[in-house]
Amino acid sequence: MSVLRHLLSVLTGAVTGLAAVAVHREIFPGGLLLALATTFGVVWWLLRSPWPRAAASFALGWLVVLGVVLTGRPEGDYAIAADLPGYALLAAGLVLVVAGLVAVAGGRGAESR
Repeated sequence: MSVLRHLLSVLTGAVTGLAAVAVHREIFPGGLLLALATTFGVVWWLLRSPWPRAAASFALGWLVVLGVVLTGRPEGDYAIAADLPGYALLAAGLVLVVAGLVAVAGGRGAESR
């Protein structure tokens, strides 16, 4: 069950990260705010769950998507622009790295199941 839990966390993180990238450039900043609230809400919930290390798996899925879209395309364009919403998304990625490290270190304590 532990492997399935982590696989589902990675998948959920990847879907959430893809949604965050898709809506971060909306004219009204509600898309970015909703994406960041969802991302950090899930991480917060996972860190306080009986399985805090699943937050590291969630962060991994989110960061993989961010890394893929940051590589750019052969034509030279990028999915994340060098503007305030783009920098906010990158800053969220840095916070997720820290959250993932905290989760790997054990969060509230070692997994009991």
